[in-house]
Amino acid sequence: MKDVRKREPVKADYVHALGLATYSFASCEWQVVWCCEKIRPGSLNKIVGDELTAGKIAKVFVDLTRNMPKSREREELSRSAQTFIGLVETRNAILHGKPCTGPNGDARLSAQRILEISDLEDAADSFTACGIELNRLFYGFLSTYTPQ
Repeated sequence: MKDVRKREPVKADYVHALGLATYSFASCEWQVVWCCEKIRPGSLNKIVGDELTAGKIAKVFVDLTRNMPKSREREELSRSAQTFIGLVETRNAILHGKPCTGPNGDARLSAQRILEISDLEDAADSFTACGIELNRLFYGFLSTYTPQ
């Protein structure tokens, strides 16, 4: 039915924060995927073809960085891979959150606790920061990286 979505009791500012967090995570996740492809060509086809979850993509990234030759950049990639594991947990808490009514009466999602707009904004900031770091490594170090 047209416009039935407007019956959802959630306010636009919450939906905006939720949407931005979701988009920011997707952007970060795909930066991870492209880093995997640079480290091991063919990774993209496996990740997409096997429809890997974000958690499995994180594991692939951790494994790939672990097997790279030692360097400062490998350590940076490895730290980003570990960061991404934590971000997957944050994303899962958001996307698998349960609808509830917050203390102020507004519609919210809850995971371990009620997720407020500031939580969603913090998550989006973390997702974006990780993506920026991965983008720097992708267009820097990985642009000249030769897979072993």
